[in-house]
Amino acid sequence: MAKRLHLPLLLWVAVPPWLLAALLTQGVELLSNSLDGTIWILDLFFLTTQALVPLLVLIGSFGVIAAFRRRGWLRADYWPGAGLAFALLALFLNMIVSAAWVGSGAPLLWTWSIFSGYVLFVFIFGGYAWRKTFR
Repeated sequence: MAKRLHLPLLLWVAVPPWLLAALLTQGVELLSNSLDGTIWILDLFFLTTQALVPLLVLIGSFGVIAAFRRRGWLRADYWPGAGLAFALLALFLNMIVSAAWVGSGAPLLWTWSIFSGYVLFVFIFGGYAWRKTFR
């Protein structure tokens, strides 16, 4: 199979899951607390180094595609494995970025990445985009 850039797949893996999880967190915070908490969450996810996570997932997704290409798995029926690979990549990158930036508060952001649905959203969007790209 000829090498080509799968930009729609990469964008579906990186951007919508991050936005959906951040907006879901924003909505829950808005319903349960004051406006100050929601402004803090906006700052945390969009104006700090946490905003690097979608960019790093986008870059790391090239490696996932390359690994699947090397093994000859660029087919639509491998969407669960690809979705899992993208989800693990997102989880580990979120852990690395939050540990480097936050330090002792990093477990809070690791917990956020799981309980906000971010990892699940990456799995769903990544698997769906994989299936549509390699049908």
